[in-house]
Amino acid sequence: MQRPTIKTIARETGLSIATVSKALKHSPQVRPETRAVVLDAAERVGYELNLHGVQLRTGKTYQVAAIMTAPGPKENEWEGVEYAQLLSGISWALEESPYRVSLYAVRDFEESQETISQIVSMKKADGIIISGTRADDPRIRLMQEAEFPFVTYGMSIHNAPHAYVDADNEQMIRLSVARLIERGHRRIALLNPKEQFAYGVVRLESYRKALEKAGLPYDPALVAHGRLTPAFGRENVVTMSALADPPTAYICANEATALGAFSGFHARGLVHGRDAVINATDDLNVSQYFAPPITSYYLPIGEPSALLGKFILRRMEGEPPDALQTLLMPDLIERSDDRLRPER
Repeated sequence: MQRPTIKTIARETGLSIATVSKALKHSPQVRPETRAVVLDAAERVGYELNLHGVQLRTGKTYQVAAIMTAPGPKENEWEGVEYAQLLSGISWALEESPYRVSLYAVRDFEESQETISQIVSMKKADGIIISGTRADDPRIRLMQEAEFPFVTYGMSIHNAPHAYVDADNEQMIRLSVARLIERGHRRIALLNPKEQFAYGVVRLESYRKALEKAGLPYDPALVAHGRLTPAFGRENVVTMSALADPPTAYICANEATALGAFSGFHARGLVHGRDAVINATDDLNVSQYFAPPITSYYLPIGEPSALLGKFILRRMEGEPPDALQTLLMPDLIERSDDRLRPER
């Protein structure tokens, strides 16, 4: 039996060979409905795109490199969203395109920088997606200087404009602090990511401004930076709750930290809602299963990951980076009033 070709699809659909060819390559010159007709016919006749031949003609790899930090074999602490969950959404977004995701699991920031340098210099991919952005990120500068298409999960602060998707950390923390102040809290702790991360810088600045707006002093003893694990949450609740004037509210940067904060409550004999409360921000919504469930800002991981996939496709087509910048505002899920009830 003769192998189906582009001519076969053209006869099947009544379209020109040129239109079919463009549709199979996902050219923006072809309307979505026409592309759907072509792809349906291609599947019906059993056509398979010869990607190797296309790569030779175009010089493209049809690979998107996703650089993700993976936990090492000795790291057994949960840190919330895993790279596989982010990768899944990106893959779904690329599914209807000829591009596929190649995962580059790295151990740390330095290895991610080396990996990016190799991909760019050896043209191992047509685009790159990275996460864990720094306030001033040398990886971003490297890709910009090489004019290499990329999108970041997380904005930066001091780099030139680039394509990114991020949660609106400024607004999220501002509203979190204001809500807790409105409910009577005056000592609010912030359990924040490591200081070098851009979103940690944004969150801390927003926290300080929210306190200042309410006329409350900033106390560095109520702020902690670190790996967002349960151990981090427990350790800082134990430490902060022993202060002469302890916090009555803890804002945790993720649900893993919030889980540890509950362990700290137990260690110190604290009761949630009587002595202090815990709030969290995350992409998993695990906090609905805590006992008691806690208030959180929730952004399903599928939303930013799908946008990362869409943005890298548009960036590789030449769309300018400043047109591909999105801050997503998570939903506030109030599972508690979060006023202290001394009678509990």
